[in-house]
Amino acid sequence: MNKVQEDLFSVVTRDSLADQIHDRILEMIIRNPANEEQVLNEKRLVEAFNVSKAPVREALVRLCSEGVVHSVPRFGYVVDRISDEDEHIARMIRVQLETEALRSSFPRLGKQQLDLLRKQFERAALKQNVDVWTVWQDNMEFHMLLASFAESRVLNKFLKESLDMQRRIYAQNYWDRTNHLDDSVNLAEHESILKALAAGDLDKALECLEKDINITGKGAVHR
Repeated sequence: MNKVQEDLFSVVTRDSLADQIHDRILEMIIRNPANEEQVLNEKRLVEAFNVSKAPVREALVRLCSEGVVHSVPRFGYVVDRISDEDEHIARMIRVQLETEALRSSFPRLGKQQLDLLRKQFERAALKQNVDVWTVWQDNMEFHMLLASFAESRVLNKFLKESLDMQRRIYAQNYWDRTNHLDDSVNLAEHESILKALAAGDLDKALECLEKDINITGKGAVHR
Protein backbone atom coordinates (compact mmCIF):
# COMPACT_ATOMS: atom_id res chain seq x y z
CA MET A 1 0.00 0.00 0.00
CA ASN A 2 1.55 3.34 -1.05
CA LYS A 3 1.48 6.64 0.84
CA VAL A 4 -1.55 7.94 -1.07
CA GLN A 5 -3.56 4.86 -0.06
CA GLU A 6 -2.39 5.08 3.56
CA ASP A 7 -3.59 8.69 3.66
CA LEU A 8 -6.86 7.57 2.06
CA PHE A 9 -7.71 5.15 4.87
CA SER A 10 -6.80 7.70 7.52
CA VAL A 11 -9.41 10.14 6.16
CA VAL A 12 -12.11 7.63 5.24
CA THR A 13 -12.16 5.87 8.62
CA ARG A 14 -14.88 7.36 10.81
CA ASP A 15 -14.87 6.38 14.47
CA SER A 16 -14.41 9.58 16.50
CA LEU A 17 -17.07 11.15 18.72
CA ALA A 18 -17.36 14.05 16.27
CA ASP A 19 -18.07 11.53 13.48
CA GLN A 20 -20.85 9.97 15.54
CA ILE A 21 -22.35 13.36 16.38
CA HIS A 22 -22.10 14.37 12.71
CA ASP A 23 -24.17 11.37 11.61
CA ARG A 24 -26.71 11.78 14.44
CA ILE A 25 -27.28 15.42 13.48
CA LEU A 26 -27.56 14.44 9.83
CA GLU A 27 -30.11 11.78 10.75
CA MET A 28 -32.16 14.39 12.65
CA ILE A 29 -32.14 16.60 9.56
CA ILE A 30 -33.16 13.77 7.24
CA ARG A 31 -36.06 12.66 9.44
CA ASN A 32 -37.51 16.16 9.53
CA PRO A 33 -40.29 16.95 7.02
CA ALA A 34 -38.82 18.69 3.99
CA ASN A 35 -41.27 21.59 4.20
CA GLU A 36 -40.20 22.61 7.72
CA GLU A 37 -37.33 25.06 8.14
CA GLN A 38 -34.68 23.72 10.46
CA VAL A 39 -32.38 25.75 12.66
CA LEU A 40 -29.82 23.93 14.81
CA ASN A 41 -28.61 25.39 18.09
CA GLU A 42 -25.17 24.36 19.34
CA LYS A 43 -26.08 24.60 23.04
CA ARG A 44 -29.20 22.46 22.62
CA LEU A 45 -27.25 19.83 20.68
CA VAL A 46 -24.64 19.68 23.45
CA GLU A 47 -27.43 19.09 25.97
CA ALA A 48 -29.25 16.59 23.78
CA PHE A 49 -26.15 14.46 23.16
CA ASN A 50 -24.72 15.02 26.66
CA VAL A 51 -21.24 15.78 25.32
CA SER A 52 -18.83 18.72 25.41
CA LYS A 53 -18.96 21.58 22.92
CA ALA A 54 -15.88 20.47 20.97
CA PRO A 55 -17.28 17.40 19.11
CA VAL A 56 -20.59 19.17 18.41
CA ARG A 57 -18.79 22.19 17.02
CA GLU A 58 -16.49 19.99 14.92
CA ALA A 59 -19.51 18.12 13.54
CA LEU A 60 -21.31 21.37 12.70
CA VAL A 61 -18.23 22.80 10.96
CA ARG A 62 -18.00 19.63 8.88
CA LEU A 63 -21.70 19.84 8.00
CA CYS A 64 -21.11 23.42 6.85
CA SER A 65 -18.25 22.29 4.61
CA GLU A 66 -20.51 19.58 3.13
CA GLY A 67 -23.21 22.12 2.25
CA VAL A 68 -25.72 20.64 4.71
CA VAL A 69 -26.02 23.73 6.92
CA HIS A 70 -24.76 27.29 7.02
CA SER A 71 -23.98 29.37 10.07
CA VAL A 72 -25.95 32.52 10.87
CA PRO A 73 -24.21 34.54 13.64
CA ARG A 74 -26.22 34.85 16.88
CA PHE A 75 -28.97 32.70 15.37
CA GLY A 76 -27.75 29.17 14.76
CA TYR A 77 -27.11 26.76 11.92
CA VAL A 78 -29.74 26.83 9.18
CA VAL A 79 -30.28 23.63 7.21
CA ASP A 80 -29.89 23.99 3.44
CA ARG A 81 -32.29 22.07 1.24
CA ILE A 82 -31.12 19.75 -1.52
CA SER A 83 -32.20 20.74 -5.02
CA ASP A 84 -32.47 18.42 -7.99
CA GLU A 85 -29.72 20.47 -9.63
CA ASP A 86 -27.42 19.96 -6.63
CA GLU A 87 -27.99 16.21 -6.82
CA HIS A 88 -27.29 16.13 -10.57
CA ILE A 89 -24.13 18.24 -10.32
CA ALA A 90 -22.76 16.11 -7.46
CA ARG A 91 -23.09 12.98 -9.59
CA MET A 92 -21.59 14.61 -12.67
CA ILE A 93 -18.57 15.80 -10.69
CA ARG A 94 -17.97 12.28 -9.43
CA VAL A 95 -18.29 10.80 -12.91
CA GLN A 96 -15.69 13.25 -14.25
CA LEU A 97 -13.25 12.70 -11.37
CA GLU A 98 -13.52 8.92 -11.14
CA THR A 99 -13.49 8.10 -14.83
CA GLU A 100 -10.44 10.34 -15.31
CA ALA A 101 -8.73 8.62 -12.37
CA LEU A 102 -9.44 5.18 -13.82
CA ARG A 103 -8.21 6.10 -17.29
CA SER A 104 -5.02 7.45 -15.74
CA SER A 105 -4.36 4.44 -13.50
CA PHE A 106 -5.53 1.64 -15.82
CA PRO A 107 -2.16 1.01 -17.55
CA ARG A 108 -0.58 0.45 -14.12
CA LEU A 109 -3.29 -1.71 -12.54
CA GLY A 110 -1.97 -5.12 -11.59
CA LYS A 111 -2.49 -7.95 -9.13
CA GLN A 112 -1.59 -5.84 -6.09
CA GLN A 113 -4.21 -3.18 -6.82
CA LEU A 114 -6.92 -5.71 -7.73
CA ASP A 115 -6.21 -7.67 -4.54
CA LEU A 116 -6.71 -4.50 -2.47
CA LEU A 117 -10.05 -3.87 -4.18
CA ARG A 118 -11.16 -7.49 -3.69
CA LYS A 119 -10.28 -7.40 0.01
CA GLN A 120 -12.32 -4.22 0.48
CA PHE A 121 -15.19 -5.79 -1.48
CA GLU A 122 -15.09 -8.94 0.66
CA ARG A 123 -15.03 -6.98 3.95
CA ALA A 124 -18.12 -5.05 2.89
CA ALA A 125 -19.92 -8.20 1.69
CA LEU A 126 -19.64 -9.82 5.14
CA LYS A 127 -21.71 -7.12 6.83
CA GLN A 128 -25.36 -7.70 7.70
CA ASN A 129 -28.13 -5.68 9.39
CA VAL A 130 -26.54 -2.35 8.54
CA ASP A 131 -27.73 1.23 8.11
CA VAL A 132 -27.32 3.81 5.36
CA TRP A 133 -24.19 5.25 7.00
CA THR A 134 -22.39 1.89 6.92
CA VAL A 135 -23.43 1.20 3.33
CA TRP A 136 -22.29 4.64 2.20
CA GLN A 137 -19.01 4.38 4.10
CA ASP A 138 -18.15 1.07 2.44
CA ASN A 139 -19.16 2.50 -0.94
CA MET A 140 -16.99 5.55 -0.30
CA GLU A 141 -14.02 3.40 0.68
CA PHE A 142 -14.28 1.34 -2.54
CA HIS A 143 -14.43 4.39 -4.79
CA MET A 144 -11.68 6.27 -2.94
CA LEU A 145 -9.44 3.20 -3.12
CA LEU A 146 -10.05 2.79 -6.85
CA ALA A 147 -9.31 6.48 -7.46
CA SER A 148 -6.19 6.37 -5.29
CA PHE A 149 -4.42 4.22 -7.90
CA ALA A 150 -4.13 7.37 -10.03
CA GLU A 151 -1.86 8.68 -7.27
CA SER A 152 -3.22 12.23 -7.40
CA ARG A 153 -3.70 13.92 -4.03
CA VAL A 154 -5.63 16.78 -5.63
CA LEU A 155 -8.08 14.42 -7.32
CA ASN A 156 -8.54 12.40 -4.13
CA LYS A 157 -9.19 15.59 -2.14
CA PHE A 158 -11.98 16.74 -4.46
CA LEU A 159 -13.45 13.24 -4.67
CA LYS A 160 -13.53 12.95 -0.88
CA GLU A 161 -15.39 16.26 -0.65
CA SER A 162 -17.89 15.15 -3.32
CA LEU A 163 -18.55 11.85 -1.55
CA ASP A 164 -19.02 13.60 1.78
CA MET A 165 -21.65 15.83 0.21
CA GLN A 166 -23.40 12.86 -1.37
CA ARG A 167 -23.70 11.05 1.96
CA ARG A 168 -26.67 13.27 2.81
CA ILE A 169 -28.22 12.89 -0.65
CA TYR A 170 -28.01 9.10 -0.45
CA ALA A 171 -29.51 8.95 3.03
CA GLN A 172 -32.24 11.54 2.31
CA ASN A 173 -33.39 9.76 -0.85
CA TYR A 174 -33.35 6.41 0.94
CA TRP A 175 -35.46 7.84 3.79
CA ASP A 176 -37.92 9.41 1.34
CA ARG A 177 -38.37 6.03 -0.41
CA THR A 178 -38.53 3.75 2.64
CA ASN A 179 -39.22 5.93 5.70
CA HIS A 180 -36.35 4.23 7.55
CA LEU A 181 -32.55 4.22 7.52
CA ASP A 182 -31.95 0.48 7.80
CA ASP A 183 -30.10 -0.47 4.64
CA SER A 184 -28.86 -3.67 3.02
CA VAL A 185 -25.56 -4.51 1.38
CA ASN A 186 -25.69 -4.86 -2.39
CA LEU A 187 -22.35 -4.90 -4.17
CA ALA A 188 -23.43 -6.02 -7.64
CA GLU A 189 -22.06 -2.90 -9.35
CA HIS A 190 -18.74 -3.08 -7.49
CA GLU A 191 -18.45 -6.71 -8.51
CA SER A 192 -19.05 -5.75 -12.15
CA ILE A 193 -16.28 -3.14 -11.96
CA LEU A 194 -13.90 -5.71 -10.46
CA LYS A 195 -14.69 -8.29 -13.16
CA ALA A 196 -14.12 -5.77 -15.95
CA LEU A 197 -10.79 -4.68 -14.46
CA ALA A 198 -9.67 -8.30 -14.00
CA ALA A 199 -10.52 -8.93 -17.66
CA GLY A 200 -8.50 -5.88 -18.74
CA ASP A 201 -11.60 -4.25 -20.26
CA LEU A 202 -11.29 -0.51 -19.62
CA ASP A 203 -14.41 0.49 -21.58
CA LYS A 204 -16.57 -1.98 -19.63
CA ALA A 205 -15.04 -0.88 -16.33
CA LEU A 206 -15.79 2.78 -17.14
CA GLU A 207 -19.36 1.89 -18.10
CA CYS A 208 -19.90 -0.04 -14.83
CA LEU A 209 -18.26 2.73 -12.79
CA GLU A 210 -20.50 5.43 -14.23
CA LYS A 211 -23.58 3.26 -13.71
CA ASP A 212 -22.65 2.68 -10.06
CA ILE A 213 -22.08 6.40 -9.44
CA ASN A 214 -25.47 7.27 -10.92
CA ILE A 215 -27.30 4.56 -8.96
CA THR A 216 -25.79 5.28 -5.56
CA GLY A 217 -25.78 9.02 -6.16
CA LYS A 218 -29.56 8.93 -6.47
CA GLY A 219 -29.90 6.84 -3.33
CA ALA A 220 -31.59 4.07 -5.29
CA VAL A 221 -32.85 1.11 -3.31
CA HIS A 222 -31.50 -2.31 -4.35
CA ARG A 223 -32.89 -5.65 -3.26
